[in-house]
Amino acid sequence: MIAAQLLAYYFTELKDDQVKKIDKYLYSMRFSDETLVDIMQRFRRELAKGLGRDTNPTAALKMLPTFVRSIPDGS
Repeated sequence: MIAAQLLAYYFTELKDDQVKKIDKYLYSMRFSDETLVDIMQRFRRELAKGLGRDTNPTAALKMLPTFVRSIPDGS
């Protein structure tokens, strides 16, 4: 939330040509919905692979299974 407010403030302080330059730069970084879904699926597969006992050694994303048994109560 704070980051969005800072960005909004920052953009109000920029000149119009600066905003256009930033928009032009960021436009090339946009992904289609299909690409985002593909990235998400690949990431989830790597997470699962990293958690697997047999697949962990070859996983690009090493994970350790941890289990939260309860909500922290401050004690």
